[in-house]
Amino acid sequence: MHTIDHPHVPFIHPLYEPLHPGSELSFHGKVHTEDGDQFVVELLSGPHIVLHVNFRIYQNIFVLNAASFGNWGAEIRHDSHLYDGDHFHLHIHVHQSHYDIELNGHRIGHFDHRFPYESVQAVGVRGGIHLKKVEFRGFPFQSGWNHDHSNHDFGHGGYIGYGTDSYAPPQFHSGHQHGRHWH
Repeated sequence: MHTIDHPHVPFIHPLYEPLHPGSELSFHGKVHTEDGDQFVVELLSGPHIVLHVNFRIYQNIFVLNAASFGNWGAEIRHDSHLYDGDHFHLHIHVHQSHYDIELNGHRIGHFDHRFPYESVQAVGVRGGIHLKKVEFRGFPFQSGWNHDHSNHDFGHGGYIGYGTDSYAPPQFHSGHQHGRHWH
């Protein structure tokens, strides 16, 4: 397991090994609407959002979706019972055909893969929450996630400014092997 304690939001963290069935991402935190009336957890691949989990606190819903080159698919909406000040444990479980989403130990959503889960390069979190910790489970952890990976080649310039108004999604470098997922 790899754990990041008290990350600042907006938060972006690269995945140094691909997602696969059995991978799990866990987010422990507290809703804090002074920082925004929604919060978002995303699985990212260059300019693509492979999974978008959006808790809209004042609408009492959460939305599941995905986007490629800024083109969004159909939203899947569910009721949400998260309120300002609530502590939560959000878990994303990767399966061969879908993601299962759990909140505080209860399955709250199912999202069929629209894009290859193997293409996910980073996890991003933004909006009205304070994170206590983020956990990554079910990876081989062969690349040493706690080491400096500043030379890791994701095929683009990175997610600079993620979670801010000035954020521009990165574009894959022409011919980079990771772009194969998007042809």
